[in-house]
Amino acid sequence: MAVNVSQVTLYVDDQQRAVDFWTGKMGFTVTTDMPYGDDRWIEVEPPDGGARLVLLKAAPDWPTPVKGMPHYVLFQADDIVRTHEELVARGVEFVQEPQRQPWGRSAVFKDDEGHQFHLGQR
Repeated sequence: MAVNVSQVTLYVDDQQRAVDFWTGKMGFTVTTDMPYGDDRWIEVEPPDGGARLVLLKAAPDWPTPVKGMPHYVLFQADDIVRTHEELVARGVEFVQEPQRQPWGRSAVFKDDEGHQFHLGQR
């Protein structure tokens, strides 16, 4: 039996700002952008394929993620130092530079919505 992750939903305050970050700074491609109630259903895919991020509008009464804490979504890079340099050049803000960990290397970046994510290399 083969089971893979196909999508991860990221709840955002401003869908267009999220699209601009993930496409302009991270190099993802919009694969789906269609009406979804009063908002949009937007999927973006990493440059090399894989699981898509769904950029879904958060409802005003939903709790916000804990600020300053990374989401447990780990993006993987073949060369974290080179990837870090490229992303910084594109305007991505890192809150933790690449560091050696017992399992490999890790860094933490944040999107323009304030969400934080891990970038790793084994």
